[in-house]
Amino acid sequence: MARFAYVVRDSAGKSVNGVMEAADRNQVIQKLRESGYLITRITEAGGAATKTNVDLIERLTGRVSLKEVAVFSKQFSAMINAGLTMIRCLRVLESQTDKKLFKEAIMKIRDAIAGGSPLSAALAQHPKIFSRLYVSMVKAGEESGSLDVTLARLAVHLEKEVSLRDQVSSSMKYPQAIAIVMVIVVSLLMTFVIPVFARMFEGLGSALPTPTRILMAVSYSMKHFWFLYIGIFVAIPWLRRTIEATPAGRLAFDKMRLKLPVFGLLNRKIGVARFTRTLGTLLSSGVPIIGALGIVEEVAGNVVIENAVQKVRDSIKEGETIAEPLEASGVFPPMVTNMIAVGEESGALDEMLNKVADFYDAEVESMVKALTSLLEPIMISVMGVLVGGIVIALLLPLFKMIAILRDMAH
Repeated sequence: MARFAYVVRDSAGKSVNGVMEAADRNQVIQKLRESGYLITRITEAGGAATKTNVDLIERLTGRVSLKEVAVFSKQFSAMINAGLTMIRCLRVLESQTDKKLFKEAIMKIRDAIAGGSPLSAALAQHPKIFSRLYVSMVKAGEESGSLDVTLARLAVHLEKEVSLRDQVSSSMKYPQAIAIVMVIVVSLLMTFVIPVFARMFEGLGSALPTPTRILMAVSYSMKHFWFLYIGIFVAIPWLRRTIEATPAGRLAFDKMRLKLPVFGLLNRKIGVARFTRTLGTLLSSGVPIIGALGIVEEVAGNVVIENAVQKVRDSIKEGETIAEPLEASGVFPPMVTNMIAVGEESGALDEMLNKVADFYDAEVESMVKALTSLLEPIMISVMGVLVGGIVIALLLPLFKMIAILRDMAH
């Protein structure tokens, strides 16, 4: 038997605290309901220790992934559509989840609903798992009586978001692997191979060629002051994060991301795809336009796009259109703003936004494939140039020695 602490409200609305021994949490819920109480909270006795365990699990296993939330949404939608009660749906979902952090969250959501809380409010208690976008769409689905449809839309939205992230991350794995190999090879040459040649060249009477002297100096610094290189390697990303944590720094970095050669265009297309897909999904679910734009602003992922969305919100409040401030921002291509304008005029803005999102998803996929095929030979060429430059710098003194010996022979 375990001990459970509970907080409930009686028929008069008065809060009542207590402790109960039971086989499990479900038995406590059943007994309290039979007594006519409205359940507010149930925790195992020694709630602080339980919370510590959950926090430890979260640190070890990380956050619940978007893919897991997408699967949760799809299964939840199917079961509600089949006529199962929400409590039973969540009990099934809890049993099917392997991740302890997610299982704990689903259990708390189920308890909150059993205590009379709506699903959207229960989900809002877990912001690390369910975003504001997710909660707002679920709330709209509850109010419209189409929760199963809303959850299905959420599943599709999350799956597309996961697909977009996977495309970008997977395309960079091979170039990153080549870059790591390049750094390791060059470091080994500099710290182990070059010093051997340096000792051999010490006996030469004439001065070494300039490329060789530069190579020897770099090798000496890497071998004897390696900690400085490690410090620089650690300091650069730390400095970037520190600068980016400030509003001005983040704005500068986000502007740069949109103006980078090749990658700037890719980042722009990703931003447009995320904006149109998120806004289209929210509007399709019945979320009001002002509230939807507020959520889109939070999930934009780029300050430049966030500022553009904020101008759109202000424009709509003043009775203007969406397309005009988007076009004025300079972030969104004319094709996007024109299609949005058509959607506004025809009254099918959500459908038009989803079409634009599908188009840009395909554009991103195509561009990522092209970049991947282009980056591979570039990285290999850079590695070849570096290693080849080191070899040439080492051979120059040898060529000079051969020339001196030939002159002496004559």
